[in-house]
Amino acid sequence: MNQASKPSSSAVLKLIAASGFGAFMLLLPVPHDGSLHIMLGLITGAVQDWGAPALPAIVTATCVVSAIATLGYSLFTTPREEGHIAEILLRPGPVWTVLRVLGAATALLIFLQAGPDWVWSADIGGLVLNDLMVAAFITIGLACIVLPFLTEFGLMELVAGFVERAFRTLFTVPGRSAVDAVASWLGGSTVGVLVTMSQHRNGFYSGREAAVIATNFSIVSIAFAYVIVEAVNLENLFFPFYGVMTLGGIACAIILPRVPPLRWKSDAVLTDNPMRAEDQRDAGLGAAWRNAIARAEAAPGPRKLFRMISVNILDIWLGLIPAAVIIATASLAVAEMTPLFDWLSTPFRYLLELLQVESAREAAPAMVIGFADMFLPALVAADIASAETRFIIAVIAVGQLIFMSEVGVLILKSALPLNIVDLMAVFILRTLIMLPVALLGAAVVF
Repeated sequence: MNQASKPSSSAVLKLIAASGFGAFMLLLPVPHDGSLHIMLGLITGAVQDWGAPALPAIVTATCVVSAIATLGYSLFTTPREEGHIAEILLRPGPVWTVLRVLGAATALLIFLQAGPDWVWSADIGGLVLNDLMVAAFITIGLACIVLPFLTEFGLMELVAGFVERAFRTLFTVPGRSAVDAVASWLGGSTVGVLVTMSQHRNGFYSGREAAVIATNFSIVSIAFAYVIVEAVNLENLFFPFYGVMTLGGIACAIILPRVPPLRWKSDAVLTDNPMRAEDQRDAGLGAAWRNAIARAEAAPGPRKLFRMISVNILDIWLGLIPAAVIIATASLAVAEMTPLFDWLSTPFRYLLELLQVESAREAAPAMVIGFADMFLPALVAADIASAETRFIIAVIAVGQLIFMSEVGVLILKSALPLNIVDLMAVFILRTLIMLPVALLGAAVVF
């Protein structure tokens, strides 16, 4: 947009109204029952309460429909042009097709309480279907409706103008990624990853930038962080805990983009986007306003917006949910029923003993078990006598970010250039960086 041209009133209205709606739903804290939430979270909770009896059945049915439709379409139809909705939704490739089928079978076993007891037990399959997947089904579905209002109407460009230089210097990523971080901080890591996926898909982030943002800025929500602290009986230390965890997260976000595997990722973009170059010019508030108006003027119309939302929701429901069921169930089963994580934690036991952490043997599994699910370290720590050790575990558990029961699967399902080995490497590196920060924080607090 020419600097001298006057922005159209419709573009200004789109920027203010549409972006304002997105910010209200996903970014602005709303007080409720003595704590802060986001409006999307409150709506999600209300939907869960209202539909609680039927939601596990709906999630199971979605998994079964996904498996049948994917098999039928992949096996009995010829490929259509790239970008066709059916191709996007129902021809995911051999690996994800197998995951959809296995996920559907697992969901059925859990829902019907059939097969081996451990599959549908309350601590494994029951937790996955009735808690994790029901919450993900609703949260991601609602988030997909709201996200375009956050990303397509100029708000990201406006934010980028304020923090572009600082974010490029510190974290090697665009300033618009501040919105991803805030969305995660208030709405949860899944919401943050969805924002990142959208920006990567539209050419605003390169592959490397998107990988850095997804693995460093997709922090868990404040509400979930409090749940972790509550589980380890340290509610009275929430603010010191959150401060230490935030410092560790900043350290990770500064260090990890500069070391493998994130450093090795390509800076290629999926889609050429001229507005990406505008972000990098860092020309101040005036340029941020002009870029935001230009984005609002180019925003999708109602029909394109509806198609975008519908495809995103169906892609998540048909693709992510069945795969997440099998991966989360298998991860939790390994964590609960095998000594694998005890074996893997042996190096951490020696490291914790070297650092003179109390109850090092009992604490060591918590260093690695969070890769399966972020809540598991808190369960490990709950019975440890030392409050200082519980504090250290809580800080590290929330700071690790990568967990396969939800965020890990979402990242693998996306076009982000991250595979399972990358996620494991980032998880270990984040643990190693968070550990000294947690130790120093604990030394000050206690």
